[in-house]
Amino acid sequence: MYSARLPQLLEWLCETPRITTYRVNTLRTSVAAYKSELEAKLKSLLGSQAPKVFGMSELPEIVCIAPLPSSEEIIDAKLKHLIVDTSCGAALLRGAHIYAPGVLAMETGTQIHELVNVFADLKGKCKRGTATRYESTEKVFLGVGKVLMQRYQLYNNDKQPSTGIAVSMQTNVSGVPALGDLSSSDALLQNLPSIACVRVLAPQPGERILDMCAAPGNKTTHIAELMTNEGCVIALDNSASRVHAMQSKLVNYSCIEAHVFDSTRAHDVTASSSSSQPPFGSHSFDRILLDAPCSGLGNRPQLACHIKQLKLLQSYPNIQRRLFAQAVPLLRPGGVLVYSTCTVTEAECEEIVAWALRKFPQLSLVDATPKFGAPGLPNPGLDASQCVLLQRFGPNKEEYAVQDLDTVGFFIAKFKKIANI
Repeated sequence: MYSARLPQLLEWLCETPRITTYRVNTLRTSVAAYKSELEAKLKSLLGSQAPKVFGMSELPEIVCIAPLPSSEEIIDAKLKHLIVDTSCGAALLRGAHIYAPGVLAMETGTQIHELVNVFADLKGKCKRGTATRYESTEKVFLGVGKVLMQRYQLYNNDKQPSTGIAVSMQTNVSGVPALGDLSSSDALLQNLPSIACVRVLAPQPGERILDMCAAPGNKTTHIAELMTNEGCVIALDNSASRVHAMQSKLVNYSCIEAHVFDSTRAHDVTASSSSSQPPFGSHSFDRILLDAPCSGLGNRPQLACHIKQLKLLQSYPNIQRRLFAQAVPLLRPGGVLVYSTCTVTEAECEEIVAWALRKFPQLSLVDATPKFGAPGLPNPGLDASQCVLLQRFGPNKEEYAVQDLDTVGFFIAKFKKIANI
């Protein structure tokens, strides 16, 4: 259990995953063509320092960008300081640039194209708009950036808040290339476990598939691509704004139907199994992806410890069980249900699996292949043979099925409906 390995877990969560992954849309281009395009782009940006670009035979649709060679970042005392929040800081350590809302403090007199030292405010005490150098022992150096927006653009309260890139990162201490998000209709920046999750679901052309908690739509589009855009993918999310934001990703997929709907009410015993609108009748879907709302404690790096209230943490298993209870009757006999989270808590991972097997005897736990991560953690409700069927991404990288992976915390379980009860 992680309680016995808590120091190892906390240290791992504070570290930055150093490999960047893009999922290629193979309906639009080939992996080889995108790889060549990406290599050319990196060479134009970084010249002889361009990192290696490589693929993975186990996930043929992805292209990976290796980290830059390790080098010690020295703070240049001549440069002004710029302060960002910890959320922004975590993103730039993974290769992002700094967008306007993330800039907490910029010194007066900072000019366009000026280089600045970038720091993260670990305790959240820096006031937005601070014009003098923010002195604190609780800020951490992240790298050097080039200023693209001045103070009057960032903090003019008489106008709409500024958007766009405020600082273009030139270097960072993590070694992840500072490229920003190169996502396009040809490829999408995505964490490897999220890509593996859809491979475990194994959607097939012509099937009817439900994505119960679909926003932001990355897994939804991957499902459609593996189905070669043939069949039907129903994408549900209870937030109108999130569904609206998904639309630009979904526009080129004729098989995807997105609805604003609360998936805790997705099953209606009186509805037809062929209904095109939620709620849906029993046995409506061949496969279901339940990428459940969770505490998100697998995100890396975590620059600050934002302790979530115990009541909030305890609420996630409840909503996860409610969603599970809707998914099971919606699944056809012989159908597949994949449950996933981007967290590391056992209450939201192994304990949900153990509960589901007790609650729904019509479900059988099957191997979550293809395997990349480690087995599930020991749990009183699961025997050793069941834990091996699970897939967990955490600090125990020596147990990963594919070595040298460095990614975020994630959990995957796969069930098959073996009877109609």
